[in-house]
Amino acid sequence: MLLVLLLVPDPGAAQDVSQPNLKAAFLYNFAKFAEWPADASPGGPLTLCVLHDGASEDALVKLVKGASVNGRAITVSKGATTATIRACHVLYIAAAEPDTMVRILDEVKGAPVLTVGDGDAFPRRGGIVGLIVEDGRMRFAINPDAALRAGVRLSSKLLSLAKLVRD
Repeated sequence: MLLVLLLVPDPGAAQDVSQPNLKAAFLYNFAKFAEWPADASPGGPLTLCVLHDGASEDALVKLVKGASVNGRAITVSKGATTATIRACHVLYIAAAEPDTMVRILDEVKGAPVLTVGDGDAFPRRGGIVGLIVEDGRMRFAINPDAALRAGVRLSSKLLSLAKLVRD
């Protein structure tokens, strides 16, 4: 029950949740349970980005409209590209070919970007969070080593709900 309360922002909305809406809720909540270095756009908005998944991007725009996290406004970078992703705080990389995924992860290497992708292979390949569907439910795996390398600190509450994986 804790997982549902944590990840669904509006309990009334839990009745008919599409996969894009569910992914948007996960991304929003990951932002709520993460901290970035002080020099990662201090005082500015938290920027959430989605690559290669227009439906999840649209759902995220609707979900975070007018929302804030720890006093910081949230924006969604519509149409994020590999040229702009280093400015993202949370970056969701939709199911991509392994070579494309590795190339994108290389682009953000060393930047304070919380990377999220599909499957438990994503965090094993250097991403931070992998979204996994098990028994018809969406769950997530986290690579704490990748988060440390990115300079993104994840809440112990979030880590306790995740399947932890290593490189």
